Amino acid sequence: MKKPLPGTNRRSRLRLAAVSALLLLYGCSKEQGPDIPPAPEPPNPELPHSAEIRAGSNMPVDGVLTAQYSDYPEGSDIAKIADGNPETGYRTDHSRFYLLFEAAEAVIIDHYSLTVGGRLRSADPCSWKLSGSEDGKIWDLLDRQTAVFFQTRYKTLEYALENDKAYSLYRLEVEDNGGAEHTLIGEWRMSQGSFDPDKPCSVDVEATPNMLSPSGTVRSQYSDSPRGENVARLLDGDPATWFTTRHDKVQIFWEPDSGTYGNRYGLTASERAECAPSSWKLYGSVDNANWVLLAEEVGQRFEPGETKWFYCRENTDYRAYAHYKSYRLDIEDNGGDDCTQLAEWEIGYECRNLGDCLYLAENFKYSDRTPMGVEYAGLPGASQEILRRLADPEVEPDITDYGDGLYWNGETEVVLYPFGSPMPTDVNQHMIGNCSVLAFFASLAYQYPEFIESIIHANGDGSYTVEMFDPRGNPVEVAVKGTLVHPEEWRENPSWKYGVSGKNDVTAWSSIIEKAMMKWESVFALYDSGANLGGMNASTAAPLYTGNGAGFSFVPGKLSARQLETVVRDALAKGMVVTGGFSTENFTDDGWTTTGHTWTAVIGNRAGALFALRNPWGSCADADEAKDGILNVFNNPEIIRTIGIDVYMPGAAAAYNRELGLPVGRSDPYEIPVW
Repeated sequence: MKKPLPGTNRRSRLRLAAVSALLLLYGCSKEQGPDIPPAPEPPNPELPHSAEIRAGSNMPVDGVLTAQYSDYPEGSDIAKIADGNPETGYRTDHSRFYLLFEAAEAVIIDHYSLTVGGRLRSADPCSWKLSGSEDGKIWDLLDRQTAVFFQTRYKTLEYALENDKAYSLYRLEVEDNGGAEHTLIGEWRMSQGSFDPDKPCSVDVEATPNMLSPSGTVRSQYSDSPRGENVARLLDGDPATWFTTRHDKVQIFWEPDSGTYGNRYGLTASERAECAPSSWKLYGSVDNANWVLLAEEVGQRFEPGETKWFYCRENTDYRAYAHYKSYRLDIEDNGGDDCTQLAEWEIGYECRNLGDCLYLAENFKYSDRTPMGVEYAGLPGASQEILRRLADPEVEPDITDYGDGLYWNGETEVVLYPFGSPMPTDVNQHMIGNCSVLAFFASLAYQYPEFIESIIHANGDGSYTVEMFDPRGNPVEVAVKGTLVHPEEWRENPSWKYGVSGKNDVTAWSSIIEKAMMKWESVFALYDSGANLGGMNASTAAPLYTGNGAGFSFVPGKLSARQLETVVRDALAKGMVVTGGFSTENFTDDGWTTTGHTWTAVIGNRAGALFALRNPWGSCADADEAKDGILNVFNNPEIIRTIGIDVYMPGAAAAYNRELGLPVGRSDPYEIPVW
C-alpha cells in the first residue's frame, strides 16, 4: 500500500484524483490544452525597486525602502542595506542615485550612519545628502557630506542631525563615489538618538559665532545627549540651549575647517550651575595627533547662566609655529551633579604678548641639528688648523671680494668704547653693504652692552681677541689686529672708514667685531662669497656671537599697529635682539624711511611712539644727524603696513647677564648721547 502525501486527507486525495482525471482527458492534445502563462519579464534596471522593512536595528519604525535603480546583481537588492549585516549590501552600477525610506508613521530622525562593504574602496560613496519630507514634494536638507573617506573596510560613520521635526519620507541622495563603475553600501541606519551612546557624536557646523573659524566639526566623546541637547548646542551662540552628557568626565573636540590661533576661551553655564564643569584642560593640536596643553582650571564655580573667560598660557616655543587644526576641551569634573551640562564654548584671540602674535611669524631659523640654526645645519665644526688660524692675529681676513685697491690700514687709533660702554651710537655703516649685520650689532649693544665688553679682549700688542662660536655651537677665539680695510685713494684721509665705525669715524668695538666676522668667514671659507659681508643677513651673523641661531620674522603687512607694538616691545622686554625694516619709502617727522635696508628696533624717545627704528647709517635722510638715525614709529597706517620685524634669540648674551645678576631686556627709551 502506498503511503499518502504528508498533510493530505481523504478530501484532498479526491481532489487530486479529479485533477489527474482531467489531465488524462486533455493531456494528449496540445491544441486543446489550457493556456500556459508566459515567463515573467526581467525587471527594468532603470526602474525603482522596493522592499518592506520592519522596525529593528536599522530603522526606528516599519516602512518601505526604495532604490532608484533595479540594476543590482543577485543577492545585492535594497533589502540588504537594512539587514544588520555589513557584509551584505545594496549595489548599483551608478555613482549618482537615491535611496528612499517611507516610514509607516512620521518619525524624528536625529542620527544616521552609513557602513561601507566589499573590498573596493573606490566603490564607497564619498558625497551625499540626506533630506526629509512630509509630502514628497517639499524636501528639507538635513545633512550634506562631501569628500568622505572610509579608512577601513566595513567602516561605519555616524552623523548627528540638528533635526526635531517628524518626517514620513527620508531620502538619501548619493552624489558621487570614489571613482569605481559601481557603488556599494553595506548598511544605512537611522535612529532617534545615537545607536551607541558610548560612541562619539559628531556634528558639522556651518556658521558658528563662537569660534575664530565659523565652520568646522564639533565632536563629543559620547552620544548620550538627550534629543535637542547634543554637542552642537555649544556653538549655536544661544545660552538658552545647552549640551548635556551623563558623564562627569568628557572630551569635546572642535576641528575648524581652516587652522586658527586662539589664546582665550569662554564657557557659559546653563541654568543648572551644579552641572557646569569645575575642572578641565584645554589642548591644541597642529596635526590632530600631538596635543599641547593651552590652559588648565581646577575648582571653578559658575552661577546659573554665567559666562567666564580664561586666557591660555603664553606661547614661549619660538622654534616653529603652525595654526591649530583642532582644539580639545577635557572636562575632568563638574559641580557635583550626575551629568555635565554646558551652554556655550567660545574661542577667541587677544594680542597680549609676543607669543600671541607668533602665529603670524614666518622664516623660523631654529634647527634641531645645531644650536646655530638652519644657516649652519650640517656644517662641520672647527678643526685644529682652523682654531690655530683663528687665534693667530697675523692671519688677516681675505679682502679680495671687496674690490681692488684695498689694504689694511693701521694708522688709526682704536677707542673701544667712546661713550664709556657699547652703544648703538657706535655703529655707523660706511662702504660695506652689511646693514643687517650692523643693525644686529646695534641691537646687541642696546640690550647687552656688558656682554659685548666681556667678549672683546685687548691683548696689549695692538691686537684683540673676540669670543665667537663655530658652526656646531662650540666656543672659538678669533684674534684680529687693530688694522681696518681702507681704499688706496683714501690714503690721505686715514680716519675715513671703509667698514663700520663709531661716530666721527672712530675705530670702536663695532669695527673690531666686524673684522672678527670677516676673519671667521675667511678662515672657515664655508661660502663662495668668502669674507665678503655685503648682503649678509643677521640670521647668519647673530649666532656667531650668541651661539643661538633661532629666530623668526614678521613680513610687512602681517601685523596691525597693536600687534606690531606688542611684538617689538615684548621681544625687547624679554631680552631678544630685534631688527626691522621698511618695504616702501615714506617721509616721517624724523626723516625718510629707506627700503632694502635693516634697522635696529628700540623703545621710542618721543611721546606716543609705538617704538622706534635706528638706521645703522647713524642718520636719516633729511633729518637732524643728532637724532642718530632714530625714526619713531607712530600709528600711521601708511607706515605700519610697510614694516617688517626680525627677532633673534639672545643665547649667550642673556645667559651672561643672568649669571651676573644683570637685567635681561629693555623697556626704557633709547637715550642718544652727544658727540
